Amino acid sequence: MRRSLPAVLSMLTVLWSLLACPPASAAPETPTASTFTPLSPVRVLDTRDTGPVGAQGLLTLDLAERVPATATAVTLNVTGVTPTAPTYVTVFPAGVAVPTASNLNLAAGDTRANQVTVALGTERKVGLYNNDGAVHLVADLAGYYATPASGAKYTALAGSRVLDTRANGGSLGAGATRVLDLTGRVPASATAVTVNLTATGVTAPTFVTAWRADTPRPNASNLNVTPGETRPNLVTVALGPDRRVNLYNNAGTADLLADLTGFYTPQYGAAFTPVSPTRVLDTRDGTGAQAGPVGSGSSVYVNLGARLPTSSTGVLLNVTGVDATASTYVAATAPVGSLPGTSTLNVSPGRTVANAASVAFWYGGDVAFYNNTGSIHLVADLAGVFAVVDEDPCTADCLYVWGGGPRADAEPTVGSSGTPAPVVGLSRVRAATGTYALRADGTVWAWGDNYHGRLGNGWTVQGQYGGSPVPVPVVGLTGVTEIAEGAASGYALRGDGSVWAWGENFNGQLGTGTHDHATVPVRVSGLTGVVAIAATRTHTNAYALRVDGSVWAWGSGWGGLGNGTNDDGSAVPVRVSGLTGVTAIAGAAMGGYAVRDDGTAWAWGYNGTGQLGNGDPCTPGESCVSTVPVQVAGLTHVTSVAGGWDNGYALTDDGTVWAWGLNTDGQLGTGAACEGSCVTWSPVRVPGVADATAVASFDNGAYVLRADGTVLSWGRNDYGQLGTGTVTGTSRVPIAVHGVTEARSIGSGSGRGYALIP
Repeated sequence: MRRSLPAVLSMLTVLWSLLACPPASAAPETPTASTFTPLSPVRVLDTRDTGPVGAQGLLTLDLAERVPATATAVTLNVTGVTPTAPTYVTVFPAGVAVPTASNLNLAAGDTRANQVTVALGTERKVGLYNNDGAVHLVADLAGYYATPASGAKYTALAGSRVLDTRANGGSLGAGATRVLDLTGRVPASATAVTVNLTATGVTAPTFVTAWRADTPRPNASNLNVTPGETRPNLVTVALGPDRRVNLYNNAGTADLLADLTGFYTPQYGAAFTPVSPTRVLDTRDGTGAQAGPVGSGSSVYVNLGARLPTSSTGVLLNVTGVDATASTYVAATAPVGSLPGTSTLNVSPGRTVANAASVAFWYGGDVAFYNNTGSIHLVADLAGVFAVVDEDPCTADCLYVWGGGPRADAEPTVGSSGTPAPVVGLSRVRAATGTYALRADGTVWAWGDNYHGRLGNGWTVQGQYGGSPVPVPVVGLTGVTEIAEGAASGYALRGDGSVWAWGENFNGQLGTGTHDHATVPVRVSGLTGVVAIAATRTHTNAYALRVDGSVWAWGSGWGGLGNGTNDDGSAVPVRVSGLTGVTAIAGAAMGGYAVRDDGTAWAWGYNGTGQLGNGDPCTPGESCVSTVPVQVAGLTHVTSVAGGWDNGYALTDDGTVWAWGLNTDGQLGTGAACEGSCVTWSPVRVPGVADATAVASFDNGAYVLRADGTVLSWGRNDYGQLGTGTVTGTSRVPIAVHGVTEARSIGSGSGRGYALIP
């Protein structure tokens, strides 16, 4: 459930009070949700100019002249140089007791860096504690968080590899610079990125520096590495308009790897709340998980969702590997069922190694720590939380959502909600479908996954998951009158009758004549005079209704085109056979529906569970596909239609609703139990509905808007799709969506419903 600004800030205050260490003297103020301002790296500490920090020594770093009075946290690259004994270094807010946490773990004589994001203590000061021996400390300031929200917000992503010089470009020589171009991987509005930067195969002791490509190289470093080692470090670096980062190697040769884990933009994202470093995992003593080392090819899981705001999108952690029995790598990520192609830590036997990690949530607020080889103890300290804050709550034409599910398209944080709540950041909405919203100014907004650019915001993800938890503008679209969502693509109809598409295009579903994906809208070929659009959500077809009453289709074959063919599909629009005088269209899961001006309904495509509604059962062993439109049996006076995964729905001019297809989860809304094949091949009336003005379908059920502005739902409820405040069970009869009155229109997506309330 999305929360108002006061509610989220209240939860963040509670989070701080639960996690913060007890004060040593005057405690710092409770941090609030803040936004980020990147800086060109600047050296703010170097004890080699004054003397090392001794055993159990505490150094206070005053940043009052470096960051504004409104700053709540800073991002530092902290380097420990040639300690005289094995030690660890802890960075924490000045004014509180040294926490049970660490940021750097150093062997005697070692030089190692680690990025640290730390809350500011009293008077904008930070404490640095050295446990043993004497060590020199160096710190480079990379940016700061501040409030009010005048900086950039963060979009956390599953790590994806954007550079590997071993496979592309070759090693960097001494004094060489490699340009990392992130065009297409982050939006044009991005002001900074976070990458996990790793150096390997070095031939001489060296350092690596990352910085904004259109500026001079700073007197700073991000990695310090010696031959025989593989070392990572999380790096936050500013971006210019060209979205490029320079990577410099000082000596010898080195291979560099970079894994993108997030970006900052002023336009959208989550605010950051720092916390005093707090241990959330230690497999040595059972903190956060069962005690014992993590074995080869195994993971340990920590649930953070229960202690974080429900609008949380990710966390910053400091992850430490201890007592590895073999050379290995560790990956911190959300548990999504497959191994990541990236890493967080690289650890050798006998070494204790730490690295910061930005982890994007997938669903439920869980974090998985995967160990590749041998066994290892893992420790994780929480440094802060990214959470969505609604800074400008909707006051007119608000879009309410309920439901959710994996990939968090509608509730993109730590869980689903069965209670309707306003979508963050949207007002004056005209319509919504899937994960798209059309605003009254004719612009389109998108949220959720961004595979192949389905957000239409000019970038795409290549990790296991990733996108935006809040609405982002689909770039370049104005004057839009209608929208539709496909399986992984979006569609918009403009007032001039043209159709535009973006996202995935494996099967030609963008209608451009090619199979190239598009991260920004492209015009569908050859269509003019279009008055309505629709798309399938599991197959890959799209449909357009022209002013002359004809229907056009493109994308997948297998009956989805409705033109009498059952081939591989079409990447340009083709006419659906035999349909004239059409007044409305809709997409099914694997086919389409149309309403003609005589009040009849027609369907084409797959019929395995009665989706066509023409009364003809699907005989086992047959294709169960109609490649041309067939009439839905027994329906007259139809005004609109809707399609789910396995069902069709029709609204007639007397306000009644009819349903056909599968009934395993009560999708028909008749109250009837599932019998036999659980399929009804012809339409049946949904009882208790006599004043409907609109019908919409989600995966396994439907919604109806009544004349009084209330909404009814029926079907499956595992993600709260029914809007009853629960996330379990089913309903085989229509029930009221809680708290929705005076709705003007409704919409639906995969596992969710929408209501537009003036």
